[in-house]
Amino acid sequence: MTFSSPKSRKKNLGHFFPYRFFMIKRLLDKYFNLIKKVDERHYWPLFIFLSCYFVVPYSEFVITALIILYFKFEGTFRKWGGRLIRPFPEWIRFGGSTIFFLVMLDDTLAYLSIIAIGIWSNRELKKRERQELNKNSESDEV
Repeated sequence: MTFSSPKSRKKNLGHFFPYRFFMIKRLLDKYFNLIKKVDERHYWPLFIFLSCYFVVPYSEFVITALIILYFKFEGTFRKWGGRLIRPFPEWIRFGGSTIFFLVMLDDTLAYLSIIAIGIWSNRELKKRERQELNKNSESDEV
């Protein structure tokens, strides 16, 4: 078994880091292109649906079907949801959603990281859009 000197290890890894950086940059670009298509008002329903994956039995089928149906027929879902919830007093409506949220916090770090990634993604996306607009306006002037 031969051990290489630190210099040779450095040489061998030198070509790897730029490729890795490029790969991560490409993945982030793809991620932001995908996230651009999601409207901001859909962030909270997506968070709730993703949270339900940990609770609902057979969630990979049930929740996936619900997500597709919700975003396909959003207006109808909101109308039916409003009709179902309207008879309840306000303290039950808000209390129920609070209890639901607290029950879902059994994986607190996971949810906080999901929310943090969402906030970071939103800020980064807006920053990239501003940079793109600046770049386009500069190219139009030239």
